[in-house]
Amino acid sequence: MPAASQRSRPPDLPTGVSLAAAAVALVAVSMAVNALSIGRETTAAAGAANLQGLWPLWIASGVSWLALTAVWWRLRVDATRPARGGVSGRMRAALVVLAVAGGVRGMVLVGHETSLSDDIHRFVFDGRTGAAGVNPYLVTPESRVGVADDDMRWRGEATRAARMNNPEMHTIYLPVSQWVFGAIGKTLSPAGDPARAERRFRLAFVLFEMIGIGLVLLALTRAGRSPWWATLYAWHPLALIEIAGSGHQDAIGLPLLVAGLLLASAKPERCRRWVWAIAAAALIKPFVVPAAAFVLRRSPPAAWGRALVIGIVVTGALGAPLLLSAGGAPVENLRATSERFALKWAHFGSVYEPLLTAIEWRTPAWGNDPQEQLARGICLLAFLIAGIIIWIRSRDAWRGMSALLLAMILLSPTAHPWYLLWALILLPMTRSRAVWVASLTLPWGYVVLADPVDWTVPAGVMVAAYVPIYAALLLDVGPGRPGRGDPSRTIAA
Repeated sequence: MPAASQRSRPPDLPTGVSLAAAAVALVAVSMAVNALSIGRETTAAAGAANLQGLWPLWIASGVSWLALTAVWWRLRVDATRPARGGVSGRMRAALVVLAVAGGVRGMVLVGHETSLSDDIHRFVFDGRTGAAGVNPYLVTPESRVGVADDDMRWRGEATRAARMNNPEMHTIYLPVSQWVFGAIGKTLSPAGDPARAERRFRLAFVLFEMIGIGLVLLALTRAGRSPWWATLYAWHPLALIEIAGSGHQDAIGLPLLVAGLLLASAKPERCRRWVWAIAAAALIKPFVVPAAAFVLRRSPPAAWGRALVIGIVVTGALGAPLLLSAGGAPVENLRATSERFALKWAHFGSVYEPLLTAIEWRTPAWGNDPQEQLARGICLLAFLIAGIIIWIRSRDAWRGMSALLLAMILLSPTAHPWYLLWALILLPMTRSRAVWVASLTLPWGYVVLADPVDWTVPAGVMVAAYVPIYAALLLDVGPGRPGRGDPSRTIAA
């Protein structure tokens, strides 16, 4: 049915109350974020203070999640009733969704200094380095620590470099991210206040995220669904904390992923309409590439070939200027950094952590490196098998990609909460219960900040976080799972 003729039922009183509660709860989350301060001292006292500071954030986030769960339930009830209202009601709802989302994000941008993550310092360093005309793949922060004021490319460069994790490593962030970082860096004066740079980057990431929310609203409209479903992402505490609060660059790719799926929904064979978006997103996070395979699942081989050619052209145009310079040094530097991350980084992996423990117990004579490599290899194999199964069983690209992203998190050695944002922004279309539960429990991994000496997560927290996710996953894949219709076909209708 064309979007112009869709009828939208306005929320009844219980649904309106649940929406109001969700909005108020999100404001409470923003206040908890603004009050949060995480210390980086490697002492037990600092860890205890960090844990004390995290509890208000976890509690506020839990209340917000429960309020949004009530919204989900009420929207399902409303969907069973006769529709009334119209396009104007749908527009008002979309504006409210965007206004609340933007307003609360603005509160965090103004009132919070990033503390949960240090990644923003690398983004600022890369962006300002690129804006100064230097290829960010050729510079390490370590090389800029202690440089004289006259040798600084921008004010505060040496101080920013000294605050970063792993300053000896070249950047791991891919070309599309670097182009965006550089563009943001261009808006900053080299002699300007260094403290403004971090907030400028977070503001830019929020703007990308808001575009993504707008595209989700468009997808819901084309599918004939209530715009209020978008609150499950737009008003979610995880999205607020990780982008407005911590400034994670994943926000750049979220609108590209949604745009690719939305543009492909009508006619997947018209590759030039949507492949560019998936290709660009892949140069932010490569795990987006399988989205094309889900879109083309029922398409002829010729369409696969066209998609491959367009993807190569787009990625080449975006990546070559940065990577194929200086005799190939950028590629080598990126490879070395990626290899180190792939072989040594681990945090909160639901399969990897217990698997590595079992391997260490069974192979006490081995060194740590072979044990880790075996555990990572098994997780990778399990992910490849899961990906094939998901691709075969997927009913549409939205749900298939959501399931694959969740599988990646569950089977990855590293499961940071912001990784889930890629699946969470699809949730208004997919309604995955496992993704929804994960959006509550994955942030419990921040308990590692309570142990800045050994950086360990208690086994009890792992169990509490992941058992509910796997239980919800069983509900998703079992009989009676919600949403049997195909969102892409509905959008295309």
